[in-house]
Amino acid sequence: MRMIAAMLIGLIAASGSPSVQAQEGPVTISDSPQLFLDDFPIRKMDNLKRVIEKPTKHPANPLIVPEHPWEKRILEIYGTVLFDPAVSRYRCWYLGNEFKDGVPDNPEHPRMAEYYTCYAESEDGIRWNKPFVGREPFGRHPQHNVIISGTHGFCVLPTPDDPDPARRYKGAGGASFGFSPDGLVWDIRNWRDAIGKNDTSTCVVRWRGEYLAYVRAQVQDPQWPGIMRGVGLSTSPDFEHWTPKETVFTTDTEDGYPWTQPYGISVTPYGDVLIGILWLLHLDHVEGNNSLGSMDTQLAVSRDGRAWSRVAERQPFLVPTPGTWDAGRVFPGTTMIVKDDEVRIYYTGVGTRHGEGWGSMGIGFAMLPADRFVGLEQADVQVPGMLETVPLHFAYPDLLVNASCDRDSLQIEIANPDGTVVNGFGREHCRLLRHDALRYRIVWAEGNATRTLGDLAAAQPYVLRFIIRGGALYAFQTTSPTAAR
Repeated sequence: MRMIAAMLIGLIAASGSPSVQAQEGPVTISDSPQLFLDDFPIRKMDNLKRVIEKPTKHPANPLIVPEHPWEKRILEIYGTVLFDPAVSRYRCWYLGNEFKDGVPDNPEHPRMAEYYTCYAESEDGIRWNKPFVGREPFGRHPQHNVIISGTHGFCVLPTPDDPDPARRYKGAGGASFGFSPDGLVWDIRNWRDAIGKNDTSTCVVRWRGEYLAYVRAQVQDPQWPGIMRGVGLSTSPDFEHWTPKETVFTTDTEDGYPWTQPYGISVTPYGDVLIGILWLLHLDHVEGNNSLGSMDTQLAVSRDGRAWSRVAERQPFLVPTPGTWDAGRVFPGTTMIVKDDEVRIYYTGVGTRHGEGWGSMGIGFAMLPADRFVGLEQADVQVPGMLETVPLHFAYPDLLVNASCDRDSLQIEIANPDGTVVNGFGREHCRLLRHDALRYRIVWAEGNATRTLGDLAAAQPYVLRFIIRGGALYAFQTTSPTAAR
């Protein structure tokens, strides 16, 4: 495994290859899917490559489009789309803007805030409506769906376990953070002392007992004519008291620094890791240019929220589609939705590149099957691929694998820490039983005996060895027998 650490103005940029080293072991793994975004808990990998699975865009995109005067300049998902079990529907908080720069105030219709947060909802996440839930007139509009004025890139985080009903929803964006009982009526506070200038889409997650807010960082380099973009982090134990932001991510020479800069990051807790969709601005190489360029996205992964590593050698993830509504640029909402074995990524599509004006805008989504962000495939199809884990303690007795393969192209065996195969658990005994559309349940059969992980000695660590002769392996997961059936 290769790790590149580029020191830029005293900042450590994320590496192009997974930077989380395989543990020496033994490691106790949870019942969450073990993805192959980084090298944890991989001990050895031969003739395998990581391949990014690009999400499939919905054919009805764009799903949310400008239709009201207060959306005429900007309608974009500098905000959040989520499925809210509390109300059994999809909910969207998005950015709107009506007035262009230079338009004077009309004494009869005072100028509204430059940016504001609007609201939409849907039963299925495809057909959306924009209920007029605004509580007071907004400028010249007596009825509207504007719920927060003066915010930029507002992220909404449901926290249904908060004992205070007035704080069941939390949010932050721009220079503001706040609380709400329902996601519609907000108590807004000033956030500027902690995060300063923040002119991108904020992302807030709760992770391992603290709140992490990813915001815009300002990076200075004497070789660059202006302020460069970076990803900053502010943290809080209670969503009330926030640390001053610190820069946690910049680009490096492999990206094309300084002409490629991070524009923002969308972060989703996913099992044992945080998955980030990093948006990158690739500036045109013109002297003095700090705005005009193209945008795409890559995947990043973190286990602590601070150190981020790029996935699959920085292969592009969600990208513009030439000749379509999102031909100019794409950028995701604050978090992904994982529901019913589907990952939905709601994103803004724009017909123009960054710096060429706003052009046509809309919100759509792209999807992936659950856990299928990166597949392990043979580098040379003539030779079997092999992955071996570090010694593992299995907390649950059944093994599931998420793979696109047939029963003859994937074998799994269990070995002792010294590499010797456990009797009865060799690859020749492995059987793949279809569990659902994405996964197989793994057993080992010999004569009339059928074995599972539960038949191994409980205190002993073991190595999983995967042999791949076709298709792709995405994840493995240990579960209870009830969950596996």
